[in-house]
Amino acid sequence: MQIAIKEFFDAFPGYEVSIRPRPDGMLLLTLGKDGDEPLRKAIPSDAVFCTERVRRVIREMQREMKLASGEVTWKGEGDTWLDRELPTFSGGPIHITAAKTLVERRRLELLNRRAVAN
Repeated sequence: MQIAIKEFFDAFPGYEVSIRPRPDGMLLLTLGKDGDEPLRKAIPSDAVFCTERVRRVIREMQREMKLASGEVTWKGEGDTWLDRELPTFSGGPIHITAAKTLVERRRLELLNRRAVAN
């Protein structure tokens, strides 16, 4: 397990890395940095004994960190990361989705029926 922990420290310099057991038998990997909200991920307990699986967890954590910061977007199947700029907006009105309008219409119909009944 020391080898796996070393891999995490090497992959995330400047972060406080901790691995703790969970009641369900999995492990909780926590990456913390001063002043930032820690990033946590539940990993299978046997994953720390396989170098390939440890590297996969490290890559997933790096991806999650980049997604959270807006540096990359994830598309398609597999571990494809695409760099992109944040979208720009035209400043137009927000369009209500069909589901939200359906709910609103049903609510108004119910209110109208109640008003007619009274």
